[in-house]
Amino acid sequence: MAAKTVTIESKDYVFNTLKEAQKYYDAIVKELYDANLTLTKGQDFEDLKWIYSTYCHYAKHHVDQLNASDIVGFQGVKTVRENGGQYIPTECCAVIFADGTNAEFFTDKAIKEIAIKQNPR
Repeated sequence: MAAKTVTIESKDYVFNTLKEAQKYYDAIVKELYDANLTLTKGQDFEDLKWIYSTYCHYAKHHVDQLNASDIVGFQGVKTVRENGGQYIPTECCAVIFADGTNAEFFTDKAIKEIAIKQNPR
């Protein structure tokens, strides 16, 4: 099976593999969690906003109400994720909207969906 490339259009960059892209953005989320920071500007913010918006569009989640300008920040949060019948504590991203609400957002899952759409078979 050929490796899937992932193009992050907000920075016009192509990762050579899906794993490379996932690792890069997982590190950003982990840093946000470890430092208890909220990302509100800069290239990483623009990238995460593009990844979230694109994923929602591809997966048909909240597309009717999502406007990229409604996204005002990203935080690293701790959540519990089901994996093969086991529940594992893990860090993920929380997207923060202008109205004060937020939603959990797994960058690895979103990037995988984007890679599948960008590299159809």
